[in-house]
Amino acid sequence: EVFDEADKDGSGEIDTAELAQSLQKTNLGEAAADMFRAIDKDGTKSLDFSEYLKVYYRFATTDDIREMMSWAYPAKEEKKAVAKTLTAEQRAEIKSIFVLYDANNNGTLCKKELTEALTATGYDDEEVEDMFEDFDEDGSGEIDFEEFCKMLESSYLD
Repeated sequence: EVFDEADKDGSGEIDTAELAQSLQKTNLGEAAADMFRAIDKDGTKSLDFSEYLKVYYRFATTDDIREMMSWAYPAKEEKKAVAKTLTAEQRAEIKSIFVLYDANNNGTLCKKELTEALTATGYDDEEVEDMFEDFDEDGSGEIDFEEFCKMLESSYLD
């Protein structure tokens, strides 16, 4: 918190001006430039959090500093991808939409059927064409029920 308060621009580093500004509240304000030079061991003209910790905890070992860094910046846990699938109820709802769009009742949607249905819901012809190309996985020129489910999955699962 002390580091973040001194890091006025949120860059993750403290420069001379930021150190001087944070020390104005103390009797060390005038010594900020000298202090900065003494603390900035790598000569980058900025202090990162690990350098800051080394000043405050000068007897801390490298492992101690690493542990303190992990408190401030914990390792991000990788989220396991959970395979989302449509429920039976959602599939039934999608099936009723599919049957409604399947004007010739052949069990698939041709481009014309899909275009007529989706342009009525606000999509333009180009968007429908793109969707058709993306979801006609078998290249049959028609969208079957499974392909249609994949097309609508993101609407149901996100």
